Amino acid sequence: MESMREQVEVELRERLASEAHYYTVESGKHSVSTFSNQNMEVQVDNVRDHIVVVLHTQTPPVSDHIVELLALLDAINNAHPRQTFVVFPYMPYSRSDRKNRPRISVMGQRLPEILNKVLNVRRVLLLEPHDPHIKQYFVPTADEVPGLPMLVEYLRKEYISNHKPEDCVVVFADSSAAKRFEEVPSSLGIEPAYIYKSRVDHSESPTVKVVMGNVKGKHCFLVDDEILTGNTVLKDAAILKREGAATVRMLAVHGVLSDQKLTTKELMDKLVDSPVDEFVVTDSIPIMDKVEHSQGKLKIIPIAPLLGEACKRLILGESLSELHRIGE
Repeated sequence: MESMREQVEVELRERLASEAHYYTVESGKHSVSTFSNQNMEVQVDNVRDHIVVVLHTQTPPVSDHIVELLALLDAINNAHPRQTFVVFPYMPYSRSDRKNRPRISVMGQRLPEILNKVLNVRRVLLLEPHDPHIKQYFVPTADEVPGLPMLVEYLRKEYISNHKPEDCVVVFADSSAAKRFEEVPSSLGIEPAYIYKSRVDHSESPTVKVVMGNVKGKHCFLVDDEILTGNTVLKDAAILKREGAATVRMLAVHGVLSDQKLTTKELMDKLVDSPVDEFVVTDSIPIMDKVEHSQGKLKIIPIAPLLGEACKRLILGESLSELHRIGE
C-alpha cells in the first residue's frame, strides 16, 4: 500500500507541475496509536486549507484498515482542510453491495453513507468498481475511472500486434462480462466468444454449460473486472483448452487473488499449474507477495499513471471522460 501511495504521489506531482505550477504536492504523514484497550487514535500533519487526497485500497486485515480510514478522515476533518478527495483503487466491501438474501448486511452501501453523512466526504473516485451502480450510493455520485483501457492497450501491444487478428479471440466468462466489456473485441479488431454458465447458489463456482464461438487453435483472452480465488477462471481455461484453444490468458483489473482455504503460496502454486498461460492484473491491490510465487506467470500493469492523471483532473476540475475511452 505504501509503495502504491508513493507512486501515485510522484505521478500526481509530475502532472500538476507540468500544467499547474502553482500547485505543490507534499507527502502527508499520519501516525496511528493503538492503546491497551485496542482503541485506535490517528493523528495527521497540518492540512489546514490544503487539498487532501486520501488513497485507500483493500488490504488485509480489511476491517481493521476500514476503521483506520474512518479515524484518518475524522482527524483530517478536525484539521480543517480546504477539500478532501477519497480515492479507492479497490473499494473494500464493494462486493457486499445489495440485499439479495434475507437478514444480511450490505456494507457496500453503508460505507458510502458513513463517509457522506458522518465524515462529510463529498468527492470520491472509484477505479473499476465491481458493479457500476455502487457509485450511486455516494452523494453526490462518486466519480469512476475504468481500468479496462489499460488491459486493452496491453493486449494490443503485447499480443494483437504479434498475431493475426483472426487467430485471437476475446472470451466473455459470463453474460455480465459480455455486457460490460462488449466494446473490447471490436476495439481490438478480433472476434468474441462466450462461456454460458449457471449459478445455482451464492458460491463462487458456477457450472459451465457451453462455449459459443470458435476458439480452436486460437489465442483466447478472458477479460473481467477482478480475479478472486481463481476457481472460475481455471474451469473456464480448462474447457477452452478442451475445445482446442492454443493459449488462454486471463486479464483482470483487480487481482484480489485470495482464498481462505489456502496460503498465498498454495494459491499461486495452483494458478501456476493451471491451464491458464498467463495472468495479467493491475496493482490496484498490493500484489508483490503473489508475484514472487508466480514463476513469471503473473504480469502487473501499474495503475499509478492512471490514478495520478485522474487525481490531477479532480483537483483542477477537469473532465474524466477522456480516461474512459478505449483507443483503437
